[in-house]
Formats: sequence, C-alpha cells, structure tokens
Amino acid sequence: MLDLFYLQLHPFDFDPKHNYDYTKPDVPAELMRGSLPYYLPIGWFRHALKVDNKYKDGSTWLGSSNGPGEWPVAFHGSSVKTDYMIHEAIKQKCEEVNRSGLYVATHCNGGSHLFYTETFEVKTSSEKTDGFQAVFHCRVRPNFYTTHTTPVKVGEAWRIVVPTAVRPCGILLKNINTKVSYE
Repeated sequence: MLDLFYLQLHPFDFDPKHNYDYTKPDVPAELMRGSLPYYLPIGWFRHALKVDNKYKDGSTWLGSSNGPGEWPVAFHGSSVKTDYMIHEAIKQKCEEVNRSGLYVATHCNGGSHLFYTETFEVKTSSEKTDGFQAVFHCRVRPNFYTTHTTPVKVGEAWRIVVPTAVRPCGILLKNINTKVSYE
C-alpha cells in the first residue's frame, strides 16, 4: 500500500461555485444524503473540489436531494492515527478487519475533528500567524463500509477497504486561532 505524505492541489482542482461557508448563522445541523443523516460541519468553510462528471458513473453520487444513487457524506481527518483505529475495529468486528482500509466519520465536529486533525500555521500578514485545521469532505458508496462506534467521540466511524468507494469532494478548513507577533 502506498503512503501519501503530501497532497498538492492546483487552482484548477477546485470548483469555487460549490464552496460553502458553514460558519454562517442559520445553517441546519443535519440534512439527508444517500438516505442517511448528513451532519453539517458547523464552523468550517468548504473549498469544493472539481469532481462534477469526473467519474464514469456520472454525478448522481454527489446529489443534494437525498435521491436514488446519492452517496452519504462522511469526513476524513488530515492526520489519522490508524494503529488505534485498527485495534478498535478488531475489538468490535474480529481479526478479519485487520487489513488496509480508510476510516471516515459521520461527524466532522467530534468525529474527524479534533482527534484526527493537526493544526498547521499560515503567516497571514507580517504580524499574524493563523492556525488552521483541514478535514476532507467525502462521499462514501453505500454498503461498501463497516460501521464502528469507536474511535470517534460522536457518531460512527466507517471503515472502507475498497479505495474507489470513497470520493473526496471538498476540503474543509477552520481557522482555530490567531497568533499576533510583536517582534
């Protein structure tokens, strides 16, 4: 299995018309996608990836009306501690789950974030450095995952062993603090 140590994206990889600001007031806490609850990532900003018609099966999987063919939404933290997750999966489902896989969470807040994200800093001006965290906003093919109640704090963790059964559709960013430098 190939380990990914970094991901490089270019401006043409994004689809700004589908960006969304989940920090706005009156954003609902929950909707339905793929016949399952979609727990919105309140407090985050989604930078949409250009995925419309990227796959040969069209874009139905990406729908927003909870219609047939839609895939449910999940979140993947940008720093995953896989050893602990595999240990928890084995406890719940037996040794057969001890194979390569990807974990996603049904909730961004309390699921992928905070335990499975790391803060990175961006110098936003000569006097300021902001701390950010990133989470992948994904869709998951129905019936291609196992569900687990740990290691997430809220909701479920889904374990996916078929790489094509998860599709990132956005990158969520959250400015977690602002540090002011007086040097």
